Amino acid sequence: MESMEKKQNRTVVAAAKETIARHNMIQNQDSVLVGISGGPDSVALLIFLAEIRQNHPITLAAAHVNHQLRGEEADRDEAFVKALAEKHQIPFFSTRVDVNQMAKLEKRSIEETARNVRYAFFKEICAGEGMSKLALGHTRDDNAELILMNLLRGSGATGLSGIPPVRDRWIIRPFIELEKQALIDFLKTRNQAYVVDTSNQDPAFLRNRIRHSLIPLLQEGYNPSIIDALNRMGRIMTEENLWMEHQTVYHFNRIITGQSQDRVNLSTELFKNLDPALARRVIRKAVKTVKNDLKRITSLHIDDAANLARSEISGKSLDLPDRIRIFIEQKTICFKKEPLPLRERGRLQKEGKLPLA
Repeated sequence: MESMEKKQNRTVVAAAKETIARHNMIQNQDSVLVGISGGPDSVALLIFLAEIRQNHPITLAAAHVNHQLRGEEADRDEAFVKALAEKHQIPFFSTRVDVNQMAKLEKRSIEETARNVRYAFFKEICAGEGMSKLALGHTRDDNAELILMNLLRGSGATGLSGIPPVRDRWIIRPFIELEKQALIDFLKTRNQAYVVDTSNQDPAFLRNRIRHSLIPLLQEGYNPSIIDALNRMGRIMTEENLWMEHQTVYHFNRIITGQSQDRVNLSTELFKNLDPALARRVIRKAVKTVKNDLKRITSLHIDDAANLARSEISGKSLDLPDRIRIFIEQKTICFKKEPLPLRERGRLQKEGKLPLA
């Protein structure tokens, strides 16, 4: 009779392979960079990919970021993952960044800064080493936590979609349909150690409070299958969001009247006939087109811009973060990224050194 350990091992491997195939994550000859922290998820991912490369023509490398937030513990993690990569004869890349200091300088949260640092480093290694994919160890537990966190923040369909299995065609998450406990059990069958990040217990971080307090409360008092429910909602929202994105692109292209590197013009006459939900998405797309992202852009900004567009009053304007200015010009709503900070531009206009338009 097959042992429980073999069944657990087979379940993780088979499930991850199914996820990879379903989402077309890895092709022959791909070179995959594994983002590894030393925790059970990323260690299991490295072990799993190291095993399947025996039967699949892929190459691997591993990358680790020491955020210098936990002193000796962070150094221990770095040494651990380096030794693990060497054991499996996998090229290893690492960097050290004072995330706390960077967060202060950039006036961002430590969580956001750490995430930005990791992705920037991973992207740099992929580009420099010719790696075609970045594999990350996110699980269905992580997905449920993010969806719930975004729900508490009042996010729209994009936030409630959760973590995509594949993003931008090169970031892949083979474990996104697996539970974290399954990966821990998988590592036990391999007698493989991992490290524990004590900051994951710190209630100062919202995600930790959701993980250790809110989700257990919901499981005990409301829905024992809350993880399943949140992941199911995420899949539904992903599908509906994709449909809405197609509609957004169609209508954005239909009402656009002009575009340059730093400016997009939309017809207010056509915009005012859009359904409110579609109008918000068109505004978001216009802002993203000139800004390149939607960081620091809130739902209030989007609603204000939509109201401005419907007003059709020439000369009215709205200032958004990162030098984005939205203004009405005849029967056009213009989205422009200014070359100067908006306050400095306003001062120069008052001094007559810049035109008002």
